Amino acid sequence: MSETRREAGGLGAAFGRVRRWASRTLLEPEYPLLAVEVRPGAVAAVRLAYEGRRLGLGAAAVVDLPEGTLDVSLTRPNVVDPEGFAATLRVALERAGALAGCPVSLVLPDPAVRLALVPAEGLRGRRADAEETIRFRLHKALPFDVRSARLAWDGTRGDQALVVVVLEEVVRGYEEALENLGFQPGVVEVSSLALASVPEAGAGEGDRLLVNWDDGYVSFLLRRGEEPLLARTLPGEIGSDGVARQATSTLQFYRDRLSGEGLQDVVLRAAAGPVDDAVAALAPALGCEPRLLEPWGALGGAQADTSASAQAVAAAAACA
Repeated sequence: MSETRREAGGLGAAFGRVRRWASRTLLEPEYPLLAVEVRPGAVAAVRLAYEGRRLGLGAAAVVDLPEGTLDVSLTRPNVVDPEGFAATLRVALERAGALAGCPVSLVLPDPAVRLALVPAEGLRGRRADAEETIRFRLHKALPFDVRSARLAWDGTRGDQALVVVVLEEVVRGYEEALENLGFQPGVVEVSSLALASVPEAGAGEGDRLLVNWDDGYVSFLLRRGEEPLLARTLPGEIGSDGVARQATSTLQFYRDRLSGEGLQDVVLRAAAGPVDDAVAALAPALGCEPRLLEPWGALGGAQADTSASAQAVAAAAACA
């Protein structure tokens, strides 16, 4: 990813450095104006376009995937039906007005990727040495051979580094589908880290929680200022009650183990069902009403939108 883009403060700025993880292995590609998020049950595409000197929304589209197209997993290729996946991708990209041959950012679903916290000590030297250190520290903690994975990390703040790990065969399945349609995938993102880069009004140094609730999983990302505290993804259709219980346990862990004195902000991406139902399910568990993520904040003049359709394309919008 390009290092020239500046992220807004708070959780977005902190995770913004980590969401550039592809730049360290893909030779600093330029930010495309087109992004595709692959969700467990749908594909979202967002295309930005210049109107004079102002960058604005060109088009956005969401297309449901046929059942059985994907099997989102950490440990094996995710694309079960390549033809069905390619057909859905083609429709989404056509509806977004994308032309074959253009570069595209790719956003992966959280359960396809492992986010891990490791000690930051020893990671600020030569990249090759730091990468070897990370692979050694993680080799017993992962359900696959870390030598067969792509990884990136942010070890510049705090005592812990947030590391992103994904099997090569997992990410290549998604990239090859885009390449076969004539597109050029270069920037690879993770859904929750892309969402965490959305500019936040009034962001400060307090404790902030992002909840990414989509079909098939829920993720919790917690930071104190710019220091990562917690990153957990729970795969499976666990329902509203289950997500509420996991939110309660996350909050309890935050208080008991992380010396949490109160969350400054809770941001929710609600893509798994009705937006109001998601807010209602989480509010009692968290002791506050979460703020719905507004994906168009970076576009300046864009009208605020927290609707279900905006939630469905939020990570692609954050990445475009």
